[in-house]
Amino acid sequence: MYQPPKGTRDFLPEDMAKRRFIFEKLRSVFEKYGYGEIDTPAFENIELFEKKGSVGGQAVKDIYRFKDKSGRELALRFDMTVPVARVVMSNKLPKPIRFYYISKNWRYEEIKKGRYREFYQAGIELIGPSGSEADAEIIQVTVDLMIALGFENFKIRINSRAILDGFAKKLKIKNADEVFRVLDKLDKKGEAAVRKEMAGLISKKQTDGLFELISGKTNEMDSILNALDKKYRKYVKVDLSIARGLDYYTGFIFETIMKGFESIGSVCSGGRYDSLIEKFGGEKTPATGFGFGIERIVDIMSEKKMFPDSGKKSFFVVPVNDAMKKKAADICNELRAVGIAAETDLLGRSLNKNLDYINSKKISYAIIIGQKELDAGKIKLKDMKTGEERDIDMNAIKDVLGFL
Repeated sequence: MYQPPKGTRDFLPEDMAKRRFIFEKLRSVFEKYGYGEIDTPAFENIELFEKKGSVGGQAVKDIYRFKDKSGRELALRFDMTVPVARVVMSNKLPKPIRFYYISKNWRYEEIKKGRYREFYQAGIELIGPSGSEADAEIIQVTVDLMIALGFENFKIRINSRAILDGFAKKLKIKNADEVFRVLDKLDKKGEAAVRKEMAGLISKKQTDGLFELISGKTNEMDSILNALDKKYRKYVKVDLSIARGLDYYTGFIFETIMKGFESIGSVCSGGRYDSLIEKFGGEKTPATGFGFGIERIVDIMSEKKMFPDSGKKSFFVVPVNDAMKKKAADICNELRAVGIAAETDLLGRSLNKNLDYINSKKISYAIIIGQKELDAGKIKLKDMKTGEERDIDMNAIKDVLGFL
């Protein structure tokens, strides 16, 4: 039997309903802040991701790459920040630029809970401003998103790549990017495991010095914290161990951790990347933003049973025999005309078989039409949740809405 490729999944209507719920919440928050939706091709020229200072060496290994019929080397989209940087470089746009996206990306990486090779990701990019107010806006949007989805127990941990780079310079660590990728595992694996992995990269003295520095205090994050309203600040914590794995970060960085789901990792991460557009040949352009892990949020919300009932009423019109099919189709069309979802039997099933189908699909109401009802000018409306039945005038089908 054919299966989807490893790390990919089929989404049935119930699965997509969950994602649509999240998409709508995201769009609502993004657009309140003035962000406009953008989309880019699913594949790019491989050079875009391989360029020094782009996604980085380890990330490049995870890129899906292929050649087209003309021999061009292409890559499936790894993330949206790099394609957005290409768009900004290629177009003269008034600043500040506020873009958001909800898109599929692809990464050939280890598969585990909350991590897949094909996945939906959302995010925003704020391009132009260089001040702490812009970084504070990124945090504020993150908090508003989490609250809009129904979360309260989360923490946004912030740091700065500039601080980490300063640590590396002070300790004379030459392979800083590799060391920071290991350091970024501290919250997931613990200090002992991180120290063990660092032993193959730097000396024990350098490792001891790094842990001493990240446990210290710093005032460099104060400007961002001070730009945040008090109601947002309570969700934020300075954590000098946060490193982020992509090479394009240059300053402020952050991760969002859900209480009780720490093993899944960050559900929303990002930071400042002031050099990326310039590396692609554009003007020096400050930029900051984040990526939001939709698949991880779906997994968490499903486990916590946070998805609401859609509240949308739906109907299935059951013709008791073939003579009732035309009337059943007419009633469906009347309901659809006023915005109500309706379907009818197309397989010639019995009443009981149709009722079984209606229950399996969790359809709200059954409308039953038989000769007896037709002769009386009535239809039978059955509430599938309560089992309650009512007779309604067949010529006033819109009155059904009055019973909902």
